[in-house]
Amino acid sequence: MSPRSAPASSVAVSEGHPTQASGASPALHPERWGLTRAEGGLCLGGTSLAGLADRWGSPLFVVDAHRLDENVRRFEQAPPGVDVFYSYKTNPVPAVLQRLSGLGVGAEVVSPYELWLALRLGVAPERIIYNGPGKTPSAASAIVQGDLLLTNLNHREEIALVAQTAARLGKRPTVGLRVATSDSWSGKFGIPIAGGQALAAYEEALAHSSLRVVGLHAHRGVAIEDAGTLAGFLREVLEFCDTLHARLGLTVELLDLGGSLAVPTVLPLDTSTLPLDERVRRRLTIEHYLALLVSQVENHFRRVGRPMPRILLEPGRALTGSTQMLLCRVSSLNEASAGPAHAILDAGESLAHILHREYHEIFHVERWGEPPGGTYTLDGPTCSPMDRLRTAIDLPRLQVGDTLAVMDAGAYLVSFSNSFCFPQPGIVLLEQGRETLVRRAETYEDMVDRDAYAREVSR
Repeated sequence: MSPRSAPASSVAVSEGHPTQASGASPALHPERWGLTRAEGGLCLGGTSLAGLADRWGSPLFVVDAHRLDENVRRFEQAPPGVDVFYSYKTNPVPAVLQRLSGLGVGAEVVSPYELWLALRLGVAPERIIYNGPGKTPSAASAIVQGDLLLTNLNHREEIALVAQTAARLGKRPTVGLRVATSDSWSGKFGIPIAGGQALAAYEEALAHSSLRVVGLHAHRGVAIEDAGTLAGFLREVLEFCDTLHARLGLTVELLDLGGSLAVPTVLPLDTSTLPLDERVRRRLTIEHYLALLVSQVENHFRRVGRPMPRILLEPGRALTGSTQMLLCRVSSLNEASAGPAHAILDAGESLAHILHREYHEIFHVERWGEPPGGTYTLDGPTCSPMDRLRTAIDLPRLQVGDTLAVMDAGAYLVSFSNSFCFPQPGIVLLEQGRETLVRRAETYEDMVDRDAYAREVSR
């Protein structure tokens, strides 16, 4: 879809946010997210966004079921031998996770809670991958007893823990080791390939007869935005596969390449002068990512004459990031200062802290497309100077009660939401005009329900 030029209705023009070349379209068009404009403002699938906030309350997360299904379909275009496992931590909404499972997507979990949730939602153990750096003895027992498809050991010290647990329980789990490339997350994540550390860890793991060591896990962590970055990451991983085969005789059967594919419309907070449309166009799509990844892996194993491993992918952002939005409303306006007027919203960093480091498009729901009526600072409702979603944004004239839509809210907004001073919002799934409340809004009672003193006083 080729976006049309858009009015100056939703762009930040301030230090630390994307800036635009003179005369360039300053904002992305709502049609990128399937939004249309009607008399009452922006709509999704014919449903008024303002009407959703009226009926279900504000703030409100809205899941676009059609876009979610479409993103799954795009990943399913991968050839046989490539399996997709959704990163539960990215958007842990049970209704979303269950829908993904029903569409054939597996579960990638990083905690005993997430493992419990996946099993409770009906995900088969052979469709679950367990990752993460915090494996305790009790977690190791749950993992080993679970007979999962793959457990990736995050660092060398986990090898003995899982091996001893497996021997005690009379099990032989299938495991891989997480390795760190030169440009991936390191520190508490994975074992560096450099310096022979990852090779030594594999040698140690292979010495344990209670472990079936056939996997390799590499998750870049840092966003993969372009073909060159993807190629460089894969090159290091595939070269290490060769090292494992040459030095230890290990044939990798399960090649887990993690996630990290960026959402094209979520941009770094920088001072690039390229138009937003151009920056988005240059980023990898799901289709291009899959084509490049599969081609490079296939070509490598064909060239070295070894069997092609099963490829496991763990998308998070790329699968759900663009499938959700956050609706919020203007609670009050403070226009006393000389700079931009302050619009105090009913949603702030307790729901969308990630906007401190990512550019997300923000639309004025009722009057998108009208000329800018002013420059605003978008502040959250709490008594904290840090509670700010945007320092400067040009919008049509704001009034108390107006609705804003924060796009691409399906990755790490719900995950990191908290109840600082205000209850958390509900979540509605929108499918072909049908609205389903999949998480009710938190109440004041919910916020103190686990506190014995509060319960005692209420009696």
